[in-house]
Amino acid sequence: MKKQIIILCSLSILSISLFISIFRLFQNDKIYYNTIGLVSQNYERTDDYKISKVSKPYLMIENDNFLHWDASIYNCIKENYYKAEDSCYGKVRAAFFPLFPFLWKITGASPIIISILNYLIFILALSLLIIYLLPKNIYLRATTFILLITFPTSVIYMIPYSESLFMLCMTISVLGLLKDKYLLYFIGALLLAMVRPATLFVILAIIASEIFFFLKKGDFKCLIKNIISKSLPFLVGYLIVIILQYLSSGSWTAFVDAQKYWTGGFQRIVNISDWSIEGFGMNTFSIFFIAIPAMGFLIYLGLRIKSKKQFMVKLIDKTNKKYLFLISLFYFAGILLFSILTSGGNFHSLFRFLICSPLFFTAVLILISKILSIDTKLLALVFTTLFLLLFTYMSLVDYGGDRLQFSFVGLFMLVITSGYILFRRFLSIKLDLIALSLIVFINTVWNTYMLNAFFSNGWIFT
Repeated sequence: MKKQIIILCSLSILSISLFISIFRLFQNDKIYYNTIGLVSQNYERTDDYKISKVSKPYLMIENDNFLHWDASIYNCIKENYYKAEDSCYGKVRAAFFPLFPFLWKITGASPIIISILNYLIFILALSLLIIYLLPKNIYLRATTFILLITFPTSVIYMIPYSESLFMLCMTISVLGLLKDKYLLYFIGALLLAMVRPATLFVILAIIASEIFFFLKKGDFKCLIKNIISKSLPFLVGYLIVIILQYLSSGSWTAFVDAQKYWTGGFQRIVNISDWSIEGFGMNTFSIFFIAIPAMGFLIYLGLRIKSKKQFMVKLIDKTNKKYLFLISLFYFAGILLFSILTSGGNFHSLFRFLICSPLFFTAVLILISKILSIDTKLLALVFTTLFLLLFTYMSLVDYGGDRLQFSFVGLFMLVITSGYILFRRFLSIKLDLIALSLIVFINTVWNTYMLNAFFSNGWIFT
């Protein structure tokens, strides 16, 4: 165990060193214009709402550059709590839960330091998931770790956002479920509920999973007991949030009131759009390679829940890992359904709630641990079908323009990285390391591009 921890720590240091080195290289005019500048442009905000693409090197890594979008709101909560003054997002701050800004306040960290802490929290959480969910194979664990910490969306863990804390708290709950230790689950779930409102989809996914197994087993008392015990820490966490918001805002309904400043509600999809081409690409992958397969597999299981076939009995038997996988599927499907009903066709930031969620990593690691038992032809059929669906969708939707532009590299690399995860077992160790190195390098370049877009206050993610 100690040896594996050292290896994972070494890989994380290597990864962040590569990231910083590439980022600094692209700050140099000559290097930038002769490399990535040949195929891409950067963002520049010209007024409150207008963003232009310009050809210029990366910005400096400075504290002020980290305080954009949600980071600026978390910073306001850190400084002012939930006071209802009009300035500094006073009317909407209650829509953001307190655990991350309170952690930021306690540490007294600068925006750069809290971003480093976020990255370390992400690494810790992912390391724990890998140790407990993957087989005891050092090579598999190490290569999977370096692949996932450089995933094309991992930039989200390098800024002052709540994703890293979301990841750690959910990991604590996952370990509690894996080890059948309710206190550990309770602590993780309680803290999780204090991170962000989207955790509501986690408890709904847990309840849906319990109902699924009830339909299979028919034990009503067990259903009620499990729903109550699993929901209790979330309810306590939400109550603590309400109290904390009341203490500084004087309102028991601060969170509800904050929702009035977004249109919300059900909206018919009229046109597919996004806030950026980069986001559109990654959100499209999230829909077709994550959420739709999850929804499809849940429908398949639901239709065969009473099947007496041995294969189906094993497939839906309630083991801890299968329980976690089912929760992940319900979470993905729930997020997609909610987005379809409320987004009006603008799916901005969807990848944050799907790929940047701890349940995504949990599901991927469980899949990797079981992948040798899945028929190769079935994997190839599913992957090809999803790719064709994505390609068809992209050909029918006008948004985004030329599909071969650099802004779609995130989408391309997500597809390639997924294909690598599914079919790497057919590669020799030498070819596997070559493929892994290339994927890690390109993903890292993409993440530097995304971080610079965030620094430029571009419409990348909120």
